[in-house]
Amino acid sequence: MRKLLEQIIGRKYYVIIVGERGSDRYDMASQIHTSRESAEAHRRRIDATRTYQYITTVSFRSRHHF
Repeated sequence: MRKLLEQIIGRKYYVIIVGERGSDRYDMASQIHTSRESAEAHRRRIDATRTYQYITTVSFRSRHHF
């Protein structure tokens, strides 16, 4: 049943949006995550840097597997 639903509505993925500190530029982080836990772990690593600041986590669905 799960495979059928993934084919119909797609798998759920997460991407993190980051901002460069000291500017108004926003980008997607370089990774697409398959679980919320993985995205949260990446967010914690981003918070430890001085270059980027965490903005938000966005979820989306896709039938194409990354």
